[in-house]
Amino acid sequence: MNRTPNRKPDTGGGSSVRGWRVTAAGIFSILCLVATYGAADSRAAEPQASAAALPGYDHVVVVVFENKQYGEIIGSANAPYINQLATAGASLTGMKALTHPSQPNYFNLFSGTTQGVTSDGCYTPQSMSAPNLGQELIAAGKTFATYNEDLPSEGSTACTNGQYAQKHNPWFAFKNVPLNTGKTWAQFPKSDFTQLPNLSFVVPNQCNDMHSCSVGTGDSWLKNSLGAYADWAKAHNSLLVLTWDEDNYLGSNQIATVFSGAKVKQGKYGGAYNHYNLLRTLEDLFGTAHAGNAATATPISEVFGDGTPPGGALSVANPGAQTCRFNQSCTIQITATGGTAPLTLAASGLPFGLSIDATTGRITGKPWQVGTLQVTATATDSAGASDSTTFPLTVNWF
Repeated sequence: MNRTPNRKPDTGGGSSVRGWRVTAAGIFSILCLVATYGAADSRAAEPQASAAALPGYDHVVVVVFENKQYGEIIGSANAPYINQLATAGASLTGMKALTHPSQPNYFNLFSGTTQGVTSDGCYTPQSMSAPNLGQELIAAGKTFATYNEDLPSEGSTACTNGQYAQKHNPWFAFKNVPLNTGKTWAQFPKSDFTQLPNLSFVVPNQCNDMHSCSVGTGDSWLKNSLGAYADWAKAHNSLLVLTWDEDNYLGSNQIATVFSGAKVKQGKYGGAYNHYNLLRTLEDLFGTAHAGNAATATPISEVFGDGTPPGGALSVANPGAQTCRFNQSCTIQITATGGTAPLTLAASGLPFGLSIDATTGRITGKPWQVGTLQVTATATDSAGASDSTTFPLTVNWF
């Protein structure tokens, strides 16, 4: 026989308590769901690569060279000017191109994808509408142009012309980039660099970009053609960027990339970067949207700062009052710290018979002049910064 167990009868109060517990549990569950979905939505809304705090520039010029491995450029005696810029500026030691051959890399750098381009063949002009750096800059109210050596005329969509090749100029493929932003090299300002757009690309012809001619040829072209801008940029809130499209197929596609100009921290930077990172950096410098794979790339922010070298500001220590004897050996040590190595030291006002070693800063010799002279010691670093100090030097007969 089934027997019903004895149960304590419910009272009105017990029912109310039980009901409150059920209601509270339901509310708690709903709140948990809301919190969970809210957190999920919040995470989904976060960008995968947030914009770093990068400096603002008035002008940025990007020069693209061709088909050379990192080691063919950095440290090479064939590229003295590029190495001068790399030493005084920021040099990326872990930068790589993304693919081969040339043309897909140009599309990666300009639009964040190859846009399906896999060869160096001529594309159909004004056939693409994908987001790209030129379109983004214009949409953000910035100015954009490219300067293409041997381009027949402004806005020309020619496939080739002498040493000019369309495969190095992806901007003409996009209908959302006005053709008149594609300019000839003759239109590049030669002295009044304030006439430059906010961002521009410079594409040398196939000899001067090192594709068909030597590294030395490209290095000389850069110094002669853009050396004045490189010097001007440091004092005028502007930037010069050098990069390559790819290596020579014989390495790991590691390429040189150099930043030179204002607000650049001198040094070598070993981050694993590629053309997407460089595109993202250019976009973030001007606060634009992000094209293609640049949206999830990390900007190359470590190369920027207030311009102070890693060792601090250049400073020459004052040695205090010095005394030497006529025609007797005399040594005075000048010490400088900070700045961008190497440093060059000089001294003016020295008596006849004394001279300074420009590398060590040591003044030595036998003075042939009696009296008290004011000597000025000056140190200059490789970035052009200088500092000086003046001290009295007394030469006695005995």
